[in-house]
Amino acid sequence: MKCPNCGGQIKTNMNFCPFCGKKVFEEGEEFLVKITCQGQRDDERNTMKIFVDDEKLYEVKPGETICFSAKAGFHSLKFRHKIRSKIIQIQLNSNYVIRTFYNTLTSLIETSVQGIEDMDDPDNKAEFENICISEPVLTSENKKWDISNIDNDGPDYEIKASSGFKEGILSLFAERCEFRSDSDMKVDVTEYKNVLKISKKMGSIAFECGGKIRKVYSIPKDSYNEVLAYLTNHVEAINADY
Repeated sequence: MKCPNCGGQIKTNMNFCPFCGKKVFEEGEEFLVKITCQGQRDDERNTMKIFVDDEKLYEVKPGETICFSAKAGFHSLKFRHKIRSKIIQIQLNSNYVIRTFYNTLTSLIETSVQGIEDMDDPDNKAEFENICISEPVLTSENKKWDISNIDNDGPDYEIKASSGFKEGILSLFAERCEFRSDSDMKVDVTEYKNVLKISKKMGSIAFECGGKIRKVYSIPKDSYNEVLAYLTNHVEAINADY
């Protein structure tokens, strides 16, 4: 992050700049953050979830805009679309305009972030004219649901799958996946740290695990590439730590 006074590179959450000694942010100041989800489809399945500092959760559909106010300082925004996530850090010392969309070609969440410093500029003024403050879907204060648990405890994605002759649900978590059979409700857990290799073949994903254990799951075509990318990235990231 950059100091707004001298431009020096500083660490996140620092109150004073070690280079110029000035305060990084003025206490009590608040700014607006306007987020537009671009795209033509308004299907509920394409809703983007936005976690603000793990304290507030907003939802926005393609073609819609939300706006919220936040105190000056560093803030973390996590964008979630199905099993895809993207985290950005913003240095809030002015109003911000953020445009986001889910790129179906790359299966990635794209964001364009712009700080609006000159609010006397007619174009910048127009960005925030007649804007309404959006209500979050959930907050950490209303005790309806712990924001951190939404992201950490539940599965990132659930899809119909089959393993051999068994039909069921494959749940994808950050460090494991679980297959629950519809017939006997047994749960087969695969820890990513035990996966040596992931291979694909004709709509199936195969886990090569230690001890010559092999698990194969067939999943729908419309989810195949996205699920494969998710599993590959998570397995590689976890195995890199071991």
